[in-house]
Amino acid sequence: MAPRYVLTDRFELEMLSSLTADITLTEISLDQVCELIEKAELEKKMGLHGGWADGIRTRTPVELTPHGPILLVAQTTETERGAMMKWVQVEIID
Repeated sequence: MAPRYVLTDRFELEMLSSLTADITLTEISLDQVCELIEKAELEKKMGLHGGWADGIRTRTPVELTPHGPILLVAQTTETERGAMMKWVQVEIID
């Protein structure tokens, strides 16, 4: 089964140009990312979907497709306090 979530640090806005579906981009916290991963693991055990995939470590190709995985995108940003990791949830809405 395909994963419900894919953790990635590779996301380009150009990926959105070929989509004909609506998407949502939601900034989320690291705590929310952890909760989603825990939920995905539980749902995987229940046979609902394939859990989650670590596209950062495995360098899995990332695609946005209808009925595809929800992306959890990590982006390093510079702030006045130094480099910080920001998270965005990217989901296609049918």
